[in-house]
Amino acid sequence: MTLPPALVRRSLDAHSAIGLVVGALMYLICLTGTLAALAESFERWEQPLIEEMQTLPDAALSQALQQYRAHRALAAGDAAPLPESIWLILPTEAIPRMHLSDGSDEWFTDRQGNFLEPPQATWTEMLRHLHIKLLLPDNIGFTLVSALGVMLLALIISGLLAHPRLFRDAFKFRRGGARRLEQADLHNRLSVWGLPFHLMIAITGAFYGLVGVLVISAAAIFYGGDHNALFEEVYGPDPVLDAPVQAVDPARAMQNLRSVAPDASPLYLVVHNIDSRAQFMEIAAALPGRLAFSEIYRFDAAGHFLGDQGLTSGPWGRQYLYSLYRIHFGYFGGYLTRVIWALLGLSLTVVSATGVNIWLARRGKGDWADHAWIGVVWGLPAALAASALASLAWQLSPEWTLAAVWLGSLGFCLWRKSLAGCRQLLQTLSGVLMIGIALWHWLSFSSWAAVGDWINVGLLIGGVVLLVMGLRRSADRTVATSSAV
Repeated sequence: MTLPPALVRRSLDAHSAIGLVVGALMYLICLTGTLAALAESFERWEQPLIEEMQTLPDAALSQALQQYRAHRALAAGDAAPLPESIWLILPTEAIPRMHLSDGSDEWFTDRQGNFLEPPQATWTEMLRHLHIKLLLPDNIGFTLVSALGVMLLALIISGLLAHPRLFRDAFKFRRGGARRLEQADLHNRLSVWGLPFHLMIAITGAFYGLVGVLVISAAAIFYGGDHNALFEEVYGPDPVLDAPVQAVDPARAMQNLRSVAPDASPLYLVVHNIDSRAQFMEIAAALPGRLAFSEIYRFDAAGHFLGDQGLTSGPWGRQYLYSLYRIHFGYFGGYLTRVIWALLGLSLTVVSATGVNIWLARRGKGDWADHAWIGVVWGLPAALAASALASLAWQLSPEWTLAAVWLGSLGFCLWRKSLAGCRQLLQTLSGVLMIGIALWHWLSFSSWAAVGDWINVGLLIGGVVLLVMGLRRSADRTVATSSAV
């Protein structure tokens, strides 16, 4: 690209300023997003002994509802009102398990629909919440994360304008020389190779957090503040029924779905307004060749087909909105896509870290900022591993464990004031913890479930790599002006 020098300078200044302002949070979002691409597998890994199945008889849905009614009556009494919606999540390739949820309580079931233990994916839920809202209240967290998506988009655009030779030097990598040049080449090469992915993540991530603001604004401007009217316009209205009350028949609804959409793969069935004249059922099902998360098929209480919501065949804007979730997290195309998304997410994590490294190396001061950045970058993997082990082995709060280890790493590095020493210590600690998690999991659960095996193997490989990095002698542990990472 041929650009005016003044524009290149201003773009580089903007790129550096934005990167420094959001550096730590961007690194946190990218690393947790990398792991979140595998969140479905982590759920199974946390509870590996739950019965799994690829298919189940239609009668299991009716049995699960009967079990729920009995449990509800025992816990709250026969006169207690039932919730507005009851969800039956069906087994899929990614999560071959069935469970029922009423929005507050949840249970796994066996192949016949009998209740098992409740889901206990405590660490995975923490990981998801950390990524999408930084463990903050919903409105604050979503808005902040969406702002980081906007910042990432600004970083990408300013980075392109600040480096006219970026694509010409796509395969240039200077290793073994000055630390700043090495980090700059790594930063720029990964930025170029992952550019389409980085743009997609920035745009979809920004939208997710801003959707609340957009809904409030659009509802106030066009619908007199009526949020439901806005959602009905975008996603279509719910069916309005007034029929005699009868027992819902989810088995018949599943049978009729196979007649209406034989290629559909059911994801969940939800019963709305149960035991009322307005009750109806919805079945969400993925369709082959469609990026939209699912189509919604609607049935009355007897299981008769009422119509679909048009999420895969309606207006293109509706299809686009309903596809963003799968695109952002790579929840399409099977396990291969998830692994690719995780690797690309890891590259974006490295880009986030090396951006700050370049600035620190350019400063050449080796002061508190360098020591703090060591604690941020290498303390987070140790904190995530420690929180997983604490949650799995001792049922401790993963949120508090994560905060304690990460802040402890930051404080230790500021106190120790040794760049190479702290980096090696935290790398070693992360490696030991990851290896320890894998060994504990194998020893605790004698059954060798496939998903548990490959996650544990991944933990072992990652742990060994970090352990080797941590135990390797530093070439020069006294160079205070070297980059922190």
